[in-house]
Amino acid sequence: MKLKLYSLIVTVFIVLAACSGTTESGGEISVDLGIDAQEVFEKSIAAQEDVTSFRMMANMNQTFDSNEEEVEITSKIDSNMVVDPLAFHQVIDMNANGEAMQMESYYSEVGFFMKQGEEWMEFPDEMTDSLLTMQQSQADPSEQMEMLKKYVDEFKLVENEGTYVMTMKATGEKYQELLDETVENMGQQNEMLQGYSEKLKVNEVEYTITIGKDDFLIREFQMQMDSEMSIEDESISMLMEMDSQFENYNEIEEVTVPEEVIQQAKEMPGIS
Repeated sequence: MKLKLYSLIVTVFIVLAACSGTTESGGEISVDLGIDAQEVFEKSIAAQEDVTSFRMMANMNQTFDSNEEEVEITSKIDSNMVVDPLAFHQVIDMNANGEAMQMESYYSEVGFFMKQGEEWMEFPDEMTDSLLTMQQSQADPSEQMEMLKKYVDEFKLVENEGTYVMTMKATGEKYQELLDETVENMGQQNEMLQGYSEKLKVNEVEYTITIGKDDFLIREFQMQMDSEMSIEDESISMLMEMDSQFENYNEIEEVTVPEEVIQQAKEMPGIS
């Protein structure tokens, strides 16, 4: 398969990875001061309500293994996001078996713009809501915490100097339930994501979430996923490791779309 097809799988896979499954960790708690995972989750989600902006940086390594070929993809993601009104700038540098590609995107009240190669494209309104949902699922730490909240009793919580670290191993038995909830909110992209979700089997997922003691904001969000997917009559085994770091909370005042991007962008056809 070509890089563009894998880039589509990567985009969908990041979104689907935000969902989790049933857990096997047993919910072990080992914190000297008595705070438990439930309290850390609640305090972290509450702290996120006061966040106005942040920076997310992520490194992602993926291996796709099919009968035809094995593809290794490394991606570096750098996002600056303002929460209200929503605006962001994101750059993804991707390399698949030596073939490089960069995707850059802007969003603000003036529209959603993406550059792949040398050409800027502006997405039509009917596609924007779905793309924003995908973007927030990927980048927003509060979105990730909300999705995992129902499994809080299954996390192992340990206390380090300056941080709380929560870990969980999960299997995919209840994955479809969370996935259906996510897809339901995807607007025009529902049909595409449903098609992928029906073919995706998650064997195991492991999460590690590092939260600051001083402000209960997420410092690091790590995930490992072992899964399988059937696509284009191929069975593909997929291994993914993603390490996201969050910083500059409430330090980014605004994100604007450069005027030259607006002027250069061509309108992308809508979805029929």
